[in-house]
Amino acid sequence: MKARRLFSAVAATIVVAAPGAAEAEESAKAHDARQAVVRPYRAWLERVAHCESGGRWHINTGNGFYGGLQFTLSSWRAVGGSGYPHQATKLEQMYRAVRLLRIQGRGAWPVCGNA
Repeated sequence: MKARRLFSAVAATIVVAAPGAAEAEESAKAHDARQAVVRPYRAWLERVAHCESGGRWHINTGNGFYGGLQFTLSSWRAVGGSGYPHQATKLEQMYRAVRLLRIQGRGAWPVCGNA
């Protein structure tokens, strides 16, 4: 009888992670890491986006520039972006912009980079 009670107590404390829980946790960590990278530049990036696209993060006007920060596909891919910039989240666009800023400086946005 004692063995049965012990088993029941142990079974009651086992928590089974839902499928995808590890991926969700990793995604949350990646999100937090991107937030930390973007945080010091956020205000500047918002000003650049307002200048470049009127702050419309999902814009694609067909002119070869995409998203709120008006990436070219080659710039987007050079900083690890996949797909199209205007289809990425605002945070992802900002994160990729910080990476581009660290490579090219504000000259990556020759007009609006001084916003």
